Amino acid sequence: MPPTATPPAGVDNADRDRAAVVPFNDAAVLLQPLTTDRAALDAALGRIAVATHTCITCGLETAVDALADTRRDAAHTPVIVLLTDGRSNPRRIADAEAVAAAARADGIVVFTIALGDDVDAEALARIASRPEYAFRAPTADDLAAIYGAVAGAIPCPASANWGGR
Repeated sequence: MPPTATPPAGVDNADRDRAAVVPFNDAAVLLQPLTTDRAALDAALGRIAVATHTCITCGLETAVDALADTRRDAAHTPVIVLLTDGRSNPRRIADAEAVAAAARADGIVVFTIALGDDVDAEALARIASRPEYAFRAPTADDLAAIYGAVAGAIPCPASANWGGR
């Protein structure tokens, strides 16, 4: 559904769509498990602290585990949106690529967003499910438009769309 659209009477996906928050640096943590609670998600985002390292593998592993939660709606496509502002360390990017490949094989759609200039954009493109699911954001000001594009590209089952389309 486009961000500015109003669903038809009787259609409200807000109570079915779920998100989680998984920040990562030298490790990853499930800061907010899957929830429909927007305030809880916003609060979790506000608790993310800047730290050293960028363990992309750790972030992906934790995100995959979060999607295994019983709160996930099995009728919805599982999606990971990986936002990173650095190069994978202390673990190798090849490890992250392997985790992403396994996630994709399990039906998880992976989007990547490279924020800034010091990123391995080529590896992030390999991690993404499709080439067009790999985004570059030179600055944080670019993120809103990218997240809008991601929201519009998330595959939904026909039954979840207006009119079954």
